[in-house]
Amino acid sequence: MRKTLIILEKKQLFMEDFSNLTLDKVTIVMTSMSRWDGEFSSASWSLAKTFAHSQKVIYVDYPFTLLDYFKERKKPSVAARKTALIWGKGSLKTLTQYSPLLYALTPPLMLPINWLPPGAMYDFFSNWNDKRLANSINRAVKELKEENFIFFNSFNPLYLTKLPNGFKPRAFVYQSRDNIRALEPYLRKHGAGKEIEAVKNADLSLVTSRMLQKDLESLSGKNVAYFPNAADFDLFRTAYDSQVEIPEDIKTIPKPIIGYTGNICHRLDYDLIESICKANPDKSIVMVGPRNHQGHTSIDLDKIPNLFFTGPKKIEELPHYLAHFQILILPFLCNEVTKSIYPLKINEYLASGKPIVATPFSEDIQSFHPLISLEKTPANFNEAIEIELNSDSVQKAKSRYVEASKNTWKGRVKLFWELLVG
Repeated sequence: MRKTLIILEKKQLFMEDFSNLTLDKVTIVMTSMSRWDGEFSSASWSLAKTFAHSQKVIYVDYPFTLLDYFKERKKPSVAARKTALIWGKGSLKTLTQYSPLLYALTPPLMLPINWLPPGAMYDFFSNWNDKRLANSINRAVKELKEENFIFFNSFNPLYLTKLPNGFKPRAFVYQSRDNIRALEPYLRKHGAGKEIEAVKNADLSLVTSRMLQKDLESLSGKNVAYFPNAADFDLFRTAYDSQVEIPEDIKTIPKPIIGYTGNICHRLDYDLIESICKANPDKSIVMVGPRNHQGHTSIDLDKIPNLFFTGPKKIEELPHYLAHFQILILPFLCNEVTKSIYPLKINEYLASGKPIVATPFSEDIQSFHPLISLEKTPANFNEAIEIELNSDSVQKAKSRYVEASKNTWKGRVKLFWELLVG
């Protein structure tokens, strides 16, 4: 009973802390494991751009370590950040191409410490990195002449999972977007424990999937709110209701086209992809996104004659591809990693109105059936492709489009404020 009263008192104090603020004018400081100019779209970046419609947003780049800088210093995106990374000059950049209220912050270089085992030494240097990152955020907030800000850690479990002295946001929000306990060893090594630390320390914890919600509530003993991914509906609807030009790099690819957009990585079922290519020799399979499949398949994808890769594209370019694909696929593996995924691209796909076939990899993707086909085996997946193509209609396309209109980032921002202040 006493514990319940303490929780209620803390909630009341938290709500009173916001009572004199105009919430949609409070500066949002968001950090994640993505950078604003990364190779593929991310939920954190999309959400940051939406917040910036009405309030200042500082989007904090995922920090480079000294080792990262040494390895990647010749890349144009890294070279452009050199002064900020080394000298801390020009760290805050206005991204007026998106919004006059949106800023990108490049933190200074951090110490590479992930190789250390868990323990006192790792904790010492992790705290040092956190203070360095927090100081750079404090300077950025001061530069914008702001006093109040909300710190939103959108799945960056290696930094600022507990807040150092002198770093005092009006609220600390943590969001989980993947089952870190099933991801690659590098992130899992320290990230798994630090994520639980973040959930325990945060004023509000969010997750993008039902499975993550169950897991993190069990592991942390705290309530965690369901906050699913969405889509930039106004952008992706153009693939449905506008005449958009076909991109140059797919103009000569034979139709019909089976399309995929997103990271080509460990989540994909490459045996299934090979099967799709072989079972559909009269169709082209086009994959739009960065290729990070090395080490995740022994199949030589470049030798498949009807499989094409475009490389990474900016999110603003993706509707041009979706508009000229005849059917879209989500060929994810069904395993511990994917069962906690609410894929960012599902609402982007739906907004295009195109038919979709996916594997039933998570509870969240299954919730979109029967608007989309769900099949696990190669034979059934390929049969679904044919059925969806042959049975598509104007009414089906509209139903998909309407569903996507219910899952927008604008709607998620509204939900965020409802969850934060109750």
